[in-house]
Amino acid sequence: MDSTEYLAFVPLLLYGIALADLLGQWRRFFDKDYLYWPYFLTTVMFTELAIRNVFLYLEVVRKLDGISYFHYWLELAQPIVFLMMVSALTPDSAESNTKDYFEKRIRIVFALFAVFISSHFLPAYGVTVEMDYARITAVAICVSISVTRRIWLVYVLGVLWFLGLLPLKEWQAWILS
Repeated sequence: MDSTEYLAFVPLLLYGIALADLLGQWRRFFDKDYLYWPYFLTTVMFTELAIRNVFLYLEVVRKLDGISYFHYWLELAQPIVFLMMVSALTPDSAESNTKDYFEKRIRIVFALFAVFISSHFLPAYGVTVEMDYARITAVAICVSISVTRRIWLVYVLGVLWFLGLLPLKEWQAWILS
């Protein structure tokens, strides 16, 4: 293994731990007593984001050769915030009331989500102009959810997330048609 593979291990481990926590929550979706749609949507969004960030980390690995310790910590910031966000979202298996748990934790979960999305504006993460408006909108929605605790905004964020899954050119063509 070369040095970049060693350095890539920690961020990928953090995303892996978060992904394991998220996938462990999927058992709640098969029992109607545990199912709460805003929690379900948030868990699905976070699961996809974890997988996307692992995939995108391939680009980061190429930049790790010769990186300084300080810059390495900058690379660790996103996975650490993501893991904190997932930890705030996921209840222990003993927690039987998903709705109450989610509504109690909604402020911290979406405040951390706003921080996570905002971290994409740091130059170290390859700022992309075509995603800026969507990210700014997502941060505004996350802050609104965190401040107001309005559950319907989770659905609005879910629609924005879903539209973000579509390739940008196809999305623009769909909107303009």
